[in-house]
Amino acid sequence: MTEHRRSKWFWVGILVPVAIVVLSASSWIVGYLSTTDDVREGDCYAVTTFGDVDEDPVKADCGSVEANAKAGVKTDAGGACPAGEYDQLIVDKTFASYKLCMMLNAKQGDCLENFLADSVAYQKVSCSDSARDAEVLKVVDGVATCEDTAATHLKSYSTPPSTVCVKSTKQPA
Repeated sequence: MTEHRRSKWFWVGILVPVAIVVLSASSWIVGYLSTTDDVREGDCYAVTTFGDVDEDPVKADCGSVEANAKAGVKTDAGGACPAGEYDQLIVDKTFASYKLCMMLNAKQGDCLENFLADSVAYQKVSCSDSARDAEVLKVVDGVATCEDTAATHLKSYSTPPSTVCVKSTKQPA
């Protein structure tokens, strides 16, 4: 009886597809396991653009100048934000799509640039900066009015309940 030897190309033809399947499965597993469980309501972020984005927002210390937004509510990508003036950040990744209903992270006396912009995120700036277009006049944990201030805009949020009174120096475009 003769011994039948298989050529090395036979083994290459089997091993290459197996390697491709293993690498694809590994990539999928790594992507699935790296979901956004570290995104928490109440965390502060340095956001440059609101709307649809491909990457998780960058966390920042809530007291830093870069921390311009705070996560009020996290929901699935198609979910609705609760009642309030939330800026929406929809993160659309392959394995983890979600929406953050973002609140203005500012304290009384902070000045802002791009406050009235549609998708460009507002940024904290020095009050002497010529790009400044708004100033935070009052921040209240809870429901409040801005009647006792010179505010032109009221940002109220239902979850968690808070109110930010802002005076804009420019008119909406």
